[in-house]
Amino acid sequence: MNRIFYFYPHCYLKSTKKELLVYDTTNGKYIYLKNNPLSVHDRKTILQGFISDSDSCCHFIEQCKNKTFGYYIDIAKVFPFMYSRQLDFITSLEKERKALGYNLQSYTNSLLREVTILLNNSLDILSVEMFLQLEYPQYNNDNVDLDYILQQLSYFPYLESITLAGESDKKTLCKFLEYTNKRKIQIIHRVLFDVFNITTSLELMDKYSNYYLEVLVDNSTEATKLKLLNNNHIWVKAIVSKTNDLEKLHRIDSIVYLPILSTNQDNTKLLHQMLLSEDEILLTRKTIYECQLADYINPSIYGHLTIDYDGSVSCLGHRIKSVYEQDLAFIVNQWIKDDNCMWYYTRRKKETCKECALQSLCPPISIYEELGLFKCPCKYK
Repeated sequence: MNRIFYFYPHCYLKSTKKELLVYDTTNGKYIYLKNNPLSVHDRKTILQGFISDSDSCCHFIEQCKNKTFGYYIDIAKVFPFMYSRQLDFITSLEKERKALGYNLQSYTNSLLREVTILLNNSLDILSVEMFLQLEYPQYNNDNVDLDYILQQLSYFPYLESITLAGESDKKTLCKFLEYTNKRKIQIIHRVLFDVFNITTSLELMDKYSNYYLEVLVDNSTEATKLKLLNNNHIWVKAIVSKTNDLEKLHRIDSIVYLPILSTNQDNTKLLHQMLLSEDEILLTRKTIYECQLADYINPSIYGHLTIDYDGSVSCLGHRIKSVYEQDLAFIVNQWIKDDNCMWYYTRRKKETCKECALQSLCPPISIYEELGLFKCPCKYK
Protein backbone atom coordinates (compact mmCIF):
# COMPACT_ATOMS: atom_id res chain seq x y z
CA MET A 1 0.00 0.00 0.00
CA ASN A 2 1.34 3.42 -1.02
CA ARG A 3 1.00 6.54 1.05
CA ILE A 4 0.90 10.23 0.12
CA PHE A 5 0.95 13.40 2.14
CA TYR A 6 -1.95 15.66 1.15
CA PHE A 7 -1.74 19.42 1.79
CA TYR A 8 -4.76 21.34 3.05
CA PRO A 9 -6.39 23.55 0.37
CA HIS A 10 -5.53 26.73 2.30
CA CYS A 11 -1.79 25.99 1.99
CA TYR A 12 -0.08 27.79 -0.87
CA LEU A 13 2.61 25.64 -2.52
CA LYS A 14 5.45 26.90 -4.70
CA SER A 15 8.27 24.75 -6.03
CA THR A 16 10.99 25.94 -8.41
CA LYS A 17 14.18 24.22 -9.52
CA LYS A 18 16.05 25.82 -6.62
CA GLU A 19 13.57 26.62 -3.85
CA LEU A 20 10.48 25.32 -2.06
CA LEU A 21 7.75 27.09 -0.10
CA VAL A 22 4.75 25.82 1.86
CA TYR A 23 2.74 28.74 3.24
CA ASP A 24 -0.34 28.37 5.44
CA THR A 25 -2.56 31.31 4.48
CA THR A 26 -4.72 30.95 7.62
CA ASN A 27 -1.99 31.52 10.21
CA GLY A 28 1.15 32.63 8.34
CA LYS A 29 3.20 29.52 9.22
CA TYR A 30 5.62 28.42 6.53
CA ILE A 31 8.48 26.19 5.47
CA TYR A 32 10.92 27.93 3.14
CA LEU A 33 13.85 25.91 1.79
CA LYS A 34 16.59 27.49 -0.30
CA ASN A 35 17.67 24.06 -1.55
CA ASN A 36 14.69 22.22 -2.98
CA PRO A 37 14.92 18.56 -1.84
CA LEU A 38 12.18 17.31 -4.19
CA SER A 39 12.68 15.26 -7.32
CA VAL A 40 11.39 16.50 -10.68
CA HIS A 41 8.34 14.25 -10.28
CA ASP A 42 7.61 15.46 -6.75
CA ARG A 43 7.92 19.11 -7.85
CA LYS A 44 5.04 18.48 -10.24
CA THR A 45 2.80 16.59 -7.82
CA ILE A 46 3.25 19.07 -4.96
CA LEU A 47 1.71 21.74 -7.18
CA GLN A 48 -1.33 19.45 -7.40
CA GLY A 49 -1.45 19.34 -3.60
CA PHE A 50 0.31 16.13 -2.62
CA ILE A 51 3.65 14.38 -2.41
CA SER A 52 4.50 10.68 -2.25
CA ASP A 53 5.88 9.40 1.03
CA SER A 54 9.48 8.39 0.35
CA ASP A 55 12.83 8.18 2.11
CA SER A 56 14.17 11.18 0.19
CA CYS A 57 11.31 13.42 1.36
CA CYS A 58 10.61 11.97 4.80
CA HIS A 59 12.24 14.84 6.71
CA PHE A 60 10.39 17.50 4.71
CA ILE A 61 7.06 15.67 5.05
CA GLU A 62 7.57 15.29 8.79
CA GLN A 63 8.13 19.06 9.05
CA CYS A 64 4.88 19.63 7.18
CA LYS A 65 3.02 17.20 9.40
CA ASN A 66 4.33 18.89 12.57
CA LYS A 67 3.14 22.26 11.31
CA THR A 68 -0.27 20.70 10.43
CA PHE A 69 0.00 21.58 6.76
CA GLY A 70 -1.79 18.38 5.78
CA TYR A 71 -2.29 14.69 6.49
CA TYR A 72 -1.39 11.21 5.21
CA ILE A 73 -3.61 9.22 2.86
CA ASP A 74 -3.15 5.48 2.32
CA ILE A 75 -3.75 4.44 -1.28
CA ALA A 76 -4.74 0.90 -2.19
CA LYS A 77 -5.60 0.80 -5.90
CA VAL A 78 -7.66 3.84 -6.82
CA PHE A 79 -6.01 7.23 -6.50
CA PRO A 80 -8.28 9.74 -4.74
CA PHE A 81 -9.75 12.71 -6.64
CA MET A 82 -7.54 15.81 -6.49
CA TYR A 83 -9.13 19.13 -7.37
CA SER A 84 -7.16 21.63 -9.43
CA ARG A 85 -5.30 24.21 -7.31
CA GLN A 86 -4.79 26.52 -10.25
CA LEU A 87 -7.01 29.40 -11.32
CA ASP A 88 -8.76 29.11 -14.67
CA PHE A 89 -10.04 32.64 -15.17
CA ILE A 90 -7.49 33.59 -17.82
CA THR A 91 -8.05 30.53 -19.99
CA SER A 92 -11.39 31.89 -21.27
CA LEU A 93 -9.39 34.22 -23.49
CA GLU A 94 -7.45 31.29 -24.86
CA LYS A 95 -10.61 29.20 -25.35
CA GLU A 96 -12.32 31.98 -27.29
CA ARG A 97 -9.21 32.55 -29.41
CA LYS A 98 -8.92 28.83 -30.10
CA ALA A 99 -12.58 28.52 -31.10
CA LEU A 100 -12.83 31.69 -33.23
CA GLY A 101 -9.22 32.36 -34.13
CA TYR A 102 -9.39 35.74 -32.38
CA ASN A 103 -10.89 37.48 -29.33
CA LEU A 104 -14.08 39.51 -29.64
CA GLN A 105 -13.76 43.17 -28.66
CA SER A 106 -16.99 42.83 -26.68
CA TYR A 107 -15.09 40.49 -24.36
CA THR A 108 -11.70 42.22 -24.18
CA ASN A 109 -13.42 45.59 -23.60
CA SER A 110 -14.80 44.22 -20.34
CA LEU A 111 -11.26 43.82 -18.96
CA LEU A 112 -10.37 47.52 -18.80
CA ARG A 113 -11.39 48.84 -15.36
CA GLU A 114 -9.09 51.80 -14.62
CA VAL A 115 -7.54 54.50 -16.80
CA THR A 116 -5.13 57.32 -15.99
CA ILE A 117 -5.21 60.28 -18.38
CA LEU A 118 -2.16 62.55 -18.31
CA LEU A 119 -3.11 66.21 -18.85
CA ASN A 120 -1.06 69.41 -18.88
CA ASN A 121 1.77 70.25 -16.50
CA SER A 122 3.18 73.76 -16.20
CA LEU A 123 5.80 72.82 -13.57
CA ASP A 124 9.11 71.50 -14.88
CA ILE A 125 10.30 70.41 -11.44
CA LEU A 126 11.12 66.72 -11.86
CA SER A 127 12.85 64.47 -14.36
CA VAL A 128 10.91 62.33 -16.85
CA GLU A 129 11.60 59.15 -14.85
CA MET A 130 10.31 60.80 -11.67
CA PHE A 131 7.07 61.86 -13.34
CA LEU A 132 6.69 58.29 -14.62
CA GLN A 133 6.91 56.95 -11.06
CA LEU A 134 4.17 59.38 -9.98
CA GLU A 135 2.08 58.59 -13.09
CA TYR A 136 1.98 62.33 -13.71
CA PRO A 137 2.56 64.17 -17.00
CA GLN A 138 5.96 65.58 -17.75
CA TYR A 139 6.23 69.29 -18.50
CA ASN A 140 3.94 70.19 -21.44
CA ASN A 141 1.41 72.76 -22.67
CA ASP A 142 -0.33 70.58 -25.24
CA ASN A 143 -4.10 70.64 -25.82
CA VAL A 144 -5.47 67.31 -24.59
CA ASP A 145 -8.51 66.23 -26.60
CA LEU A 146 -10.63 64.90 -23.74
CA ASP A 147 -13.74 64.73 -25.94
CA TYR A 148 -12.02 62.24 -28.22
CA ILE A 149 -10.70 60.23 -25.26
CA LEU A 150 -14.21 60.14 -23.73
CA GLN A 151 -15.52 58.80 -27.01
CA GLN A 152 -12.86 56.08 -26.94
CA LEU A 153 -13.72 55.16 -23.34
CA SER A 154 -17.44 54.86 -24.11
CA TYR A 155 -16.84 51.36 -25.50
CA PHE A 156 -15.68 49.99 -22.14
CA PRO A 157 -18.79 49.04 -20.10
CA TYR A 158 -17.05 48.06 -16.85
CA LEU A 159 -14.82 51.07 -16.40
CA GLU A 160 -14.77 51.86 -12.68
CA SER A 161 -12.24 54.63 -12.19
CA ILE A 162 -10.51 57.38 -14.20
CA THR A 163 -7.57 59.35 -12.82
CA LEU A 164 -7.01 62.75 -14.38
CA ALA A 165 -3.38 63.59 -13.64
CA GLY A 166 -2.27 67.17 -14.15
CA GLU A 167 -3.85 70.56 -14.70
CA SER A 168 -7.25 71.25 -16.23
CA ASP A 169 -9.68 74.17 -16.33
CA LYS A 170 -13.04 74.06 -14.55
CA LYS A 171 -15.11 73.95 -17.75
CA THR A 172 -13.28 70.86 -19.05
CA LEU A 173 -13.51 69.12 -15.69
CA CYS A 174 -17.26 69.80 -15.46
CA LYS A 175 -17.85 68.35 -18.91
CA PHE A 176 -15.87 65.26 -18.02
CA LEU A 177 -17.63 64.86 -14.68
CA GLU A 178 -21.09 65.23 -16.24
CA TYR A 179 -20.45 62.25 -18.49
CA THR A 180 -18.74 60.01 -15.94
CA ASN A 181 -21.25 60.80 -13.19
CA LYS A 182 -24.02 59.30 -15.35
CA ARG A 183 -21.96 56.12 -15.75
CA LYS A 184 -21.09 56.10 -12.02
CA ILE A 185 -17.36 56.17 -12.78
CA GLN A 186 -15.13 57.45 -10.00
CA ILE A 187 -12.98 60.43 -11.01
CA ILE A 188 -9.71 61.07 -9.18
CA HIS A 189 -7.97 64.34 -9.99
CA ARG A 190 -4.25 64.00 -9.23
CA VAL A 191 -2.57 67.39 -9.10
CA LEU A 192 0.50 69.07 -7.62
CA PHE A 193 -0.27 71.25 -4.60
CA ASP A 194 1.27 74.39 -6.12
CA VAL A 195 -1.15 74.50 -9.07
CA PHE A 196 -4.52 73.27 -7.84
CA ASN A 197 -7.42 75.55 -6.95
CA ILE A 198 -9.00 74.58 -3.63
CA THR A 199 -12.12 76.72 -4.22
CA THR A 200 -12.87 75.13 -7.59
CA SER A 201 -12.19 71.65 -6.23
CA LEU A 202 -14.59 72.07 -3.30
CA GLU A 203 -17.29 73.39 -5.64
CA LEU A 204 -16.92 70.33 -7.86
CA MET A 205 -17.06 67.99 -4.86
CA ASP A 206 -20.34 69.56 -3.76
CA LYS A 207 -21.81 69.12 -7.22
CA TYR A 208 -20.40 65.71 -8.21
CA SER A 209 -20.32 62.82 -5.75
CA ASN A 210 -17.92 60.86 -7.97
CA TYR A 211 -15.17 63.52 -7.81
CA TYR A 212 -12.10 62.97 -5.62
CA LEU A 213 -8.91 64.97 -5.30
CA GLU A 214 -5.41 63.52 -4.88
CA VAL A 215 -3.02 66.31 -3.93
CA LEU A 216 0.72 65.74 -4.32
CA VAL A 217 2.85 67.62 -1.79
CA ASP A 218 6.57 67.69 -1.04
CA ASN A 219 8.88 68.85 1.75
CA SER A 220 8.41 72.50 0.78
CA THR A 221 4.66 72.40 1.47
CA GLU A 222 3.66 74.10 4.69
CA ALA A 223 1.72 71.79 7.00
CA THR A 224 -0.59 74.66 7.99
CA LYS A 225 -1.81 75.00 4.40
CA LEU A 226 -2.75 71.34 4.31
CA LYS A 227 -5.40 71.91 6.95
CA LEU A 228 -7.50 73.30 4.10
CA LEU A 229 -7.59 69.80 2.66
CA ASN A 230 -9.56 68.28 5.52
CA ASN A 231 -12.20 66.55 3.41
CA ASN A 232 -13.20 62.91 2.90
CA HIS A 233 -12.90 63.39 -0.85
CA ILE A 234 -9.33 64.72 -0.65
CA TRP A 235 -6.29 62.47 -0.30
CA VAL A 236 -2.86 63.91 0.45
CA LYS A 237 0.18 62.09 -0.95
CA ALA A 238 3.75 63.14 -0.25
CA ILE A 239 6.59 62.95 -2.77
CA VAL A 240 9.65 61.54 -1.02
CA SER A 241 12.99 61.67 -2.85
CA LYS A 242 15.30 61.68 0.21
CA THR A 243 15.04 60.12 3.66
CA ASN A 244 15.05 63.50 5.38
CA ASP A 245 11.80 64.27 3.52
CA LEU A 246 10.17 61.74 5.84
CA GLU A 247 11.25 63.74 8.88
CA LYS A 248 9.69 66.92 7.50
CA LEU A 249 6.47 65.32 6.29
CA HIS A 250 5.68 62.93 9.15
CA ARG A 251 3.81 65.69 11.01
CA ILE A 252 1.03 65.63 8.41
CA ASP A 253 -1.90 63.40 9.42
CA SER A 254 -3.35 60.71 7.12
CA ILE A 255 -0.63 61.05 4.53
CA VAL A 256 0.53 58.46 1.99
CA TYR A 257 4.21 58.49 1.03
CA LEU A 258 5.23 58.18 -2.62
CA PRO A 259 8.97 57.44 -2.88
CA ILE A 260 10.56 58.50 -6.16
CA LEU A 261 14.07 57.56 -7.20
CA SER A 262 16.50 59.11 -9.65
CA THR A 263 19.44 57.73 -11.58
CA ASN A 264 21.12 61.11 -11.04
CA GLN A 265 21.36 60.83 -7.26
CA ASP A 266 22.42 58.34 -4.60
CA ASN A 267 19.28 56.40 -3.67
CA THR A 268 20.96 54.09 -1.16
CA LYS A 269 19.33 55.48 2.00
CA LEU A 270 15.86 55.67 0.51
CA LEU A 271 16.18 52.20 -0.99
CA HIS A 272 17.11 50.90 2.44
CA GLN A 273 13.66 52.05 3.58
CA MET A 274 11.90 50.62 0.51
CA LEU A 275 13.49 47.21 0.02
CA LEU A 276 12.21 44.19 1.93
CA SER A 277 14.10 41.39 3.62
CA GLU A 278 13.07 37.77 3.07
CA ASP A 279 11.72 37.67 6.64
CA GLU A 280 9.53 40.71 5.96
CA ILE A 281 8.19 39.11 2.78
CA LEU A 282 7.43 35.87 4.64
CA LEU A 283 5.53 37.82 7.29
CA THR A 284 3.22 39.20 4.60
CA ARG A 285 -0.27 37.84 5.16
CA LYS A 286 -2.05 36.85 1.98
CA THR A 287 -5.09 34.73 1.23
CA ILE A 288 -4.83 31.64 -0.94
CA TYR A 289 -6.71 33.51 -3.66
CA GLU A 290 -4.23 36.41 -3.58
CA CYS A 291 -1.29 34.00 -3.82
CA GLN A 292 -2.83 32.13 -6.77
CA LEU A 293 -3.75 35.38 -8.50
CA ALA A 294 -0.17 36.65 -8.27
CA ASP A 295 0.95 33.59 -10.26
CA TYR A 296 -1.05 34.74 -13.28
CA ILE A 297 -1.45 38.52 -13.25
CA ASN A 298 0.13 41.66 -11.87
CA PRO A 299 -2.69 42.66 -9.49
CA SER A 300 -1.45 46.24 -9.09
CA ILE A 301 -1.92 47.08 -12.78
CA TYR A 302 -4.31 44.44 -14.15
CA GLY A 303 -7.16 46.18 -15.95
CA HIS A 304 -5.31 49.53 -15.89
CA LEU A 305 -3.87 51.64 -18.71
CA THR A 306 -2.37 55.12 -19.00
CA ILE A 307 -3.19 57.55 -21.82
CA ASP A 308 -0.63 60.33 -22.20
CA TYR A 309 -1.41 63.87 -23.30
CA ASP A 310 -0.17 63.01 -26.83
CA GLY A 311 -2.50 59.98 -27.08
CA SER A 312 0.11 57.33 -26.31
CA VAL A 313 -1.30 54.32 -24.46
CA SER A 314 1.09 52.66 -22.01
CA CYS A 315 1.24 50.30 -19.07
CA LEU A 316 3.93 50.40 -16.39
CA GLY A 317 6.01 52.75 -18.53
CA HIS A 318 5.82 50.58 -21.68
CA ARG A 319 4.24 52.26 -24.70
CA ILE A 320 1.72 50.18 -26.62
CA LYS A 321 0.11 52.37 -29.33
CA SER A 322 -1.57 55.75 -29.72
CA VAL A 323 -5.33 56.33 -29.70
CA TYR A 324 -4.71 58.59 -32.70
CA GLU A 325 -3.29 55.62 -34.62
CA GLN A 326 -5.93 53.03 -33.65
CA ASP A 327 -9.07 52.91 -31.53
CA LEU A 328 -8.44 52.07 -27.88
CA ALA A 329 -10.76 49.03 -28.10
CA PHE A 330 -8.63 47.62 -30.95
CA ILE A 331 -5.40 48.40 -29.08
CA VAL A 332 -6.58 46.48 -25.98
CA ASN A 333 -7.90 43.60 -28.08
CA GLN A 334 -4.55 43.11 -29.83
CA TRP A 335 -2.35 43.78 -26.81
CA ILE A 336 -4.13 41.22 -24.62
CA LYS A 337 -2.80 38.34 -26.73
CA ASP A 338 0.71 39.78 -26.97
CA ASP A 339 3.43 37.96 -25.03
CA ASN A 340 4.57 41.36 -23.75
CA CYS A 341 1.20 42.26 -22.19
CA MET A 342 2.18 43.77 -18.85
CA TRP A 343 -1.07 42.70 -17.16
CA TYR A 344 0.26 39.14 -17.21
CA TYR A 345 3.89 39.96 -16.42
CA THR A 346 4.46 38.24 -13.07
CA ARG A 347 7.50 37.35 -11.01
CA ARG A 348 7.46 33.78 -12.28
CA LYS A 349 8.18 35.23 -15.75
CA LYS A 350 10.86 37.67 -14.60
CA GLU A 351 14.40 36.35 -14.97
CA THR A 352 15.51 37.75 -11.59
CA CYS A 353 12.63 36.16 -9.69
CA LYS A 354 11.49 33.02 -11.51
CA GLU A 355 13.55 30.63 -9.37
CA CYS A 356 12.49 32.27 -6.09
CA ALA A 357 9.71 30.50 -4.20
CA LEU A 358 8.58 33.77 -2.59
CA GLN A 359 7.31 35.22 -5.90
CA SER A 360 3.64 35.30 -4.94
CA LEU A 361 4.23 36.73 -1.45
CA CYS A 362 6.44 39.48 -2.87
CA PRO A 363 4.93 42.81 -4.01
CA PRO A 364 4.00 42.81 -7.72
CA ILE A 365 6.42 44.09 -10.38
CA SER A 366 6.56 47.87 -10.16
CA ILE A 367 7.51 50.91 -12.22
CA TYR A 368 10.76 51.13 -10.21
CA GLU A 369 11.91 47.81 -11.61
CA GLU A 370 10.81 48.58 -15.16
CA LEU A 371 12.83 51.81 -15.05
CA GLY A 372 15.85 49.85 -13.77
CA LEU A 373 15.96 51.70 -10.44
CA PHE A 374 16.26 48.43 -8.55
CA LYS A 375 16.27 44.77 -9.51
CA CYS A 376 13.38 43.54 -7.34
CA PRO A 377 11.85 44.41 -3.93
CA CYS A 378 14.51 42.47 -2.04
CA LYS A 379 17.56 43.35 -4.17
CA TYR A 380 19.12 46.62 -5.25
CA LYS A 381 21.51 45.09 -7.80
